[in-house]
Amino acid sequence: MDPNRAGLLVFLLIIMLLTPESSSPAQKSAFQEFLRVQKSRRDVLLNTTFEGGPGDLEGISNPILPPEIDVRARELWESQVPPENKRDEFSFYSNITGLMRGDWKRLDMELNATELPGLSDYMTRETANSTGNVMWESSVDTRNITDSEGVITLDISESRSGPVQMVEANLNIQNKLGKNGHDIPLRGIHFADTGNIVMATTSKKFAGIFSLPHLTLTEERFNQSFTPLVEEINATIAELESIYQRDINPSYSGPTGSPDSCEYIVYLQIHSSALSPEDLSIIESELRFPKGQPHEDIPKVILSSLIYSPNCGFALESRSVAGEKIERYWIRASNAAQVGTLLTLIQIWLLIRQMNDTNTPSTVSKLSFWTVGMMALVDGYLCMGYLSAAIFIESTFLPFMTVAFLSFLLVSVFGMRYLILIYRIQRPEHRAQQQQQQQQQQQTPPATETPDALPLPVTATPPTPQTNGNNAQEDDGRSDVSLLYSRFYFILLGFIFATLNASTWPKPFRQMFQRALFLLVNSYWVPQIYRNIMRGCRRAFKWEFVLGMSIIRLAPMLYLYLFQGNIIFHEVEPIWAMIIVGWVWLQVCTLASQEILGPRFFVPGNLLPPSYDYHPPLFVPDLEGGLGSGDQTTVSTDSNGGVIVVGPTDCAICMHPIDLPREAHHDYNGEGGSSGGISTSSPTALLARRNYMVTPCRHIFHTQCLESWMRFKLQCPTCRNALPPL
Repeated sequence: MDPNRAGLLVFLLIIMLLTPESSSPAQKSAFQEFLRVQKSRRDVLLNTTFEGGPGDLEGISNPILPPEIDVRARELWESQVPPENKRDEFSFYSNITGLMRGDWKRLDMELNATELPGLSDYMTRETANSTGNVMWESSVDTRNITDSEGVITLDISESRSGPVQMVEANLNIQNKLGKNGHDIPLRGIHFADTGNIVMATTSKKFAGIFSLPHLTLTEERFNQSFTPLVEEINATIAELESIYQRDINPSYSGPTGSPDSCEYIVYLQIHSSALSPEDLSIIESELRFPKGQPHEDIPKVILSSLIYSPNCGFALESRSVAGEKIERYWIRASNAAQVGTLLTLIQIWLLIRQMNDTNTPSTVSKLSFWTVGMMALVDGYLCMGYLSAAIFIESTFLPFMTVAFLSFLLVSVFGMRYLILIYRIQRPEHRAQQQQQQQQQQQTPPATETPDALPLPVTATPPTPQTNGNNAQEDDGRSDVSLLYSRFYFILLGFIFATLNASTWPKPFRQMFQRALFLLVNSYWVPQIYRNIMRGCRRAFKWEFVLGMSIIRLAPMLYLYLFQGNIIFHEVEPIWAMIIVGWVWLQVCTLASQEILGPRFFVPGNLLPPSYDYHPPLFVPDLEGGLGSGDQTTVSTDSNGGVIVVGPTDCAICMHPIDLPREAHHDYNGEGGSSGGISTSSPTALLARRNYMVTPCRHIFHTQCLESWMRFKLQCPTCRNALPPL
């Protein structure tokens, strides 16, 4: 297809997708009927009085509350009423926008369920979707709650401050195991002077928001809440009429409810703080409009709640639902992002130093591709998390965008560059293994000439031998690099989708997945340990990189598992924190043991591929006869001890003598050496052999000298013979 035509087609598709849909005549008619019902409910509310009751509102009986719930609601609201002579000692937050958590229990009451009217058909699903987020109706399909106790989460939002103000909230109710979750959207009224809040759900069968003044328990509260509520209802109806007049159908997936869903009436009481009203007012002003004014410590928001369902006939109670104001949460989130920024900068610094230290093929060949890949994968996941927080939490955009940008640099610039370098240098190794396997699988017996076969004519072209495609066409690795990028980002997206899907699982399965995931992502040194064993190499990474990365990557895990006030509200689990720390510490200790005692010291030799040992034991006959080309270094398996004799030998690199431990063993007649010797497999002998290195061409050097040489050249400094990599 012509590129110009393809671009035009894409442009037309974008225009079609972004053009708002016009409502059909049936949708407009249903929406008009929906507006008429809302206006009718408002008119009923305007004609009601406190003594006369709620009138003919859908689903609202008279009296609304049964006597048992009425008594408990009054006791709840009066529990924090200050005496006349102590009003200066009681102070309540005037705006409690924030997230609160607490435990609930079911009240042992026999309540009669109120039968609500059947769902009317004045509003179809299409009409519900066309009203956008201006609707107060929320017919959430919330089934009956049968558990006896559990956990509630209350997300409250208040846009205005005043003596009486409208509030929105989302109430989540779960049992102790994190199952049977119910998300309940609520609208209500907050009386700031006494910390009283009443909220209710609203649906097509339950006019909860229109009955709020009749749920305030006293005539004084009824009169205080009437005017703000009517203003809120009029503003919402005006916005719905604007949508109808504009004849648009905005994208919105609102719930339409079920005849069996439970409706809720919720009473909340804010607990008084230990501060004076003046001090608390200074704190609220400073949190909302920071000016640097000194203030007291910010107290938590603590609530008591009574949750009643009239049509399902049950009641829940919570004595303490604690949380913090949203401004305080934003401050903690910004501080966490700043700490993340510092840790990311340290990771970038450590990675740059490690890349500079391993800048030759000899040093890169010792690194594990999967160790660096696992680190880059976790960094990419954190980058997406930081970016999501910056997009969805406007107040913390700058700190989270900063750490997201640095994490992007860590992954896409430094991490992927390091991965590509490792992959390109180790690619011949992998291809050689693949070719060897293919040759073993494709080996066929040679064809034998038959006596009846005629020779080819003289003018015929002689047959050309078949060659492997990989050898015939050499590439520069660009295809492999693009494949590496695509695989990395594909695995990263799969990793993100898997964790998002696991977040919806029941709590026991979610915890199992999370713990297994944390153990997996903290196993990044395991591939390096395995490569050290298989290749017989050690000291692949600098120790500042190993220790620094281990500590930095443990910090977020310890923050989630040990800190009660972490920003994602993760449960504190000190036992699992110790398990993860112990697992990482075990990996680091294994790397240290491989460097000191050898990369294969804890694995039986018959389970390993052959590898040259640069630290063989040097016995007395070998040193007495010299280490010429005709001699062979003996690796003894003798269990008897020997006498270690020190003799001078010069290193050809630094020209300084080498202190060589000479280990005696059984002579050729079977007679043992000195009776007071030390075993060749003893820790003392193993550590002593780390001071020197013997090449396959029988030359001896200081360990530090030869390792520094082999970082740049895999050739013997004396005879230039090839050396196997460390």
